[in-house]
Amino acid sequence: MMTKQDAKKGVSEQPILIDQPDFISPPTKPRYPRLAQRKGIEGTATYEIWLDETGQQIKRTLVSSSGANMLDAAALDAIKKWKFTPRKVNGISMAHRVQIPIRFKLD
Repeated sequence: MMTKQDAKKGVSEQPILIDQPDFISPPTKPRYPRLAQRKGIEGTATYEIWLDETGQQIKRTLVSSSGANMLDAAALDAIKKWKFTPRKVNGISMAHRVQIPIRFKLD
């Protein structure tokens, strides 16, 4: 059985990393910058998002760049609007983090 102290472990230096986040509503798609589209720039920006026990975003870190600042910025703008559900383990809400790749690909 988990205690409240166990739940606080996730709030330490490194909250647990999960594979699949849960969203309150579907995440909004990033806007593909027109200039990047015109120049044929594609790439994937991966951000690590830290969430507190209520699912609020605490921190966003670029883990790997798409190779284009404008794509990285567009990905971050979209992520900032996303609403996550709290992570519960054995009924106790926990801080956690997730890495999300945002892919920009021209059709």
